[in-house]
Amino acid sequence: MVFVKENFTEQQLDKQCLFCKDDCCVSCFGRDGGLLFRKLSRPDLDQLVSSKYSVRFKPGETILKQNTISSNIVCFRKGIAKVYVEGINDKNLILKVIKDTGIITSGILINNSIRPYTVSAVTEVECCFISSDKIMELFSADRQFAISLIEHYHDMSNHMFNTLVNLTVKYMPGRVADTILYLKNDIFRENPFMVPFSRQELAEMSAMTKESFVRILKEFKTSKLIKSDGKYIEILDEEALIEISING
Repeated sequence: MVFVKENFTEQQLDKQCLFCKDDCCVSCFGRDGGLLFRKLSRPDLDQLVSSKYSVRFKPGETILKQNTISSNIVCFRKGIAKVYVEGINDKNLILKVIKDTGIITSGILINNSIRPYTVSAVTEVECCFISSDKIMELFSADRQFAISLIEHYHDMSNHMFNTLVNLTVKYMPGRVADTILYLKNDIFRENPFMVPFSRQELAEMSAMTKESFVRILKEFKTSKLIKSDGKYIEILDEEALIEISING
């Protein structure tokens, strides 16, 4: 029997999770972020669920720590987290935002690899930890799953690499434009959107100081490219922001 996402509506998935004793069950792997697991047989999915454990994190708590051994795959059920590199003198660089059904697979293909980044909760986060050993058993036994895992690992690495390149070659207005467009189009997918990040965290996504980020944000507001009200940002002229992003 093959577990197929289309067998469940979002409402049915939420209802099933309400009756799950630890808020994570097989139905959770049918969500959009569970594409990695969609083609697994039901027995394999049951095996994954039986071996995982669920954890809830409060805002600001560390989920995974940089320079520790990578021994789990982490599946996010709810909440928002940030993936960042910890630099010297408390200077951080945020490379990626994880929302709801995201998956972290750092180092999963290499035993005892050192994790190159930290993941911490921005809002309250509910996630499941699955042992790398279990994943590698499926990796060896199921060719389709192995391909999906490699593709996911590649996509995440590619995203972080492209982020680093853009932060290196672009001027500050281009970096701020990239951050705003990324949050609107890739993370929240609505306009206006609520930003759970502090101005410091937004600056860390753009590889600049908080003061520089705030200054450019004000310039964007003055030019009527965006509108902001408290925690909300609305893009008023997306074409202009895209142009700024392209030209750096």
